Amino acid sequence: MNSYKVAVWGTGMVGAHALRYILGRPDLQLVGVKCHSPAKEGLDAADLANGAHAPTGIKASRDRDSFLALDADVVIFVPFDALTDPSVEGTPSSAWVPDLLDLLRSGKNVVTSILSIAHWRHLKNGEALHAAIEEAGRTGNASLYVTGIDPGFVPDALAYAASGLVSEVTSVDAWEILDYGSYEIVDALRALGFGSRPEDMSADGMETLRTCWGGCPHVLADAFGVTLDDVGVEVQVALAKEGYVADCGLEIPQGTIEAIYFRVFGVRNGQPLFAVNHVTRMGQQSGPEFQRIGDDGGYGIDIKGYPPIRADFPFGLEGGTGKGWSDAMVMTSSRLVNSIESVVQAEPGWRLFTQLPRLGGRFALKQA
Repeated sequence: MNSYKVAVWGTGMVGAHALRYILGRPDLQLVGVKCHSPAKEGLDAADLANGAHAPTGIKASRDRDSFLALDADVVIFVPFDALTDPSVEGTPSSAWVPDLLDLLRSGKNVVTSILSIAHWRHLKNGEALHAAIEEAGRTGNASLYVTGIDPGFVPDALAYAASGLVSEVTSVDAWEILDYGSYEIVDALRALGFGSRPEDMSADGMETLRTCWGGCPHVLADAFGVTLDDVGVEVQVALAKEGYVADCGLEIPQGTIEAIYFRVFGVRNGQPLFAVNHVTRMGQQSGPEFQRIGDDGGYGIDIKGYPPIRADFPFGLEGGTGKGWSDAMVMTSSRLVNSIESVVQAEPGWRLFTQLPRLGGRFALKQA
């Protein structure tokens, strides 16, 4: 069994879960943790992993240079991202691009769940960003893999695997239907328009959707061996019939947005071909007219063709976190950690799921 040295950059929800799984894996050795908050600096990695393991002696640090100097095979890279276009200089998200490039140049493979870089063709300067990442990967003999649950699994890898049962594929739709009423990052919810009146939604909100999920149709298009002509966005909203405060503390005044259905779709020859559909709610009572999966949301695949396929995966099941959205965070972290061996063994550069060796939960099996 191969053993890999792993470091974690970012200790938010995804980073904390990743630490827990890394510390529980016999094939992985944690060698460093980078945090952003002064309150976390000096804390043991086990404490940041919610105390699920004995103290490690590895302390979180905000020192970028010492982190870059670590002897690590791979970095789980989950810094705060402001949901803007990282390929445009001066945007908030462009701030982490030098860090990513330096990690690759230093010889560290990188696995990340940053939404906007699931692909590059939907970004304003995506080809330039792609070229920079490719160059950094060649310099350090390291690879980048972007994954998670959505993007990173359901709308691309899972959808493509399911298409193997269909002899004639007409279109592929992926679904995320979740209650984010207790999601902790309130600013991200505001950026998507929750608590705003429809007339106050800016073009920035639409662009955020394109930036974050516009890469998904391109990943699937590459897997099918076609090139998209464009990526479109459609949005519908549901308004609160009376005001309330969501569990996360976000105020939802009467007449403002409490649920959003959006569709980000790739177009080829004038027809929608691959699409990501999201229904995001501020509580189970919101948006009753929008589609549901199970009692607490989940994910789904809908492939039109011959024969057609529809598969739903309800979340919030017994034995999980108890909430659909936090199940999704846990699964995002699991996907990152379970990808470590594959990304280390991959060829240098920016790799998509079709370009990686075996992917799966081999080391997650408790009896292994």
